[in-house]
Amino acid sequence: MMENEINCRKAEIKDITNLRLLAKLLGYDISEKEATENLVRNLVDEKQYFQVAELKGEVIGFIQAELYQPFYEPQMYNVLGLAVREEVQGQGIGSMLLQLLERHASAYGISVIRLNSGTQRYLAHEFYKKQGYISNHEQKRFIKQL
Repeated sequence: MMENEINCRKAEIKDITNLRLLAKLLGYDISEKEATENLVRNLVDEKQYFQVAELKGEVIGFIQAELYQPFYEPQMYNVLGLAVREEVQGQGIGSMLLQLLERHASAYGISVIRLNSGTQRYLAHEFYKKQGYISNHEQKRFIKQL
């Protein structure tokens, strides 16, 4: 696949159907109503970075990251989600989306990008290693429903 066939742009509300399908690849099955409400909030939040990759006008991948500003670490972007449709994986689209985020971060003086990846996602781990990311922390995630 030629990179010039891929168009990357900011996510829009019209992308919600394809974004939900991509979220399912990551294990998240969310209703259209809730996903739309979340996306509306994300798109107006200045701390959010949300880009999609299109092929022939159809969304085939996305990356979402947010500015993470703890007092105990340098400001960084935290990748919340990166997904590419299975039939076009391995063609450089995920790499392109990550590189766009990296360039965006660098342009704003941010020198760190972090991401979390489920322990069972071995192929994703290999992908991130190839992109120059290192695993420096193991953790468990705890959730409490309120």
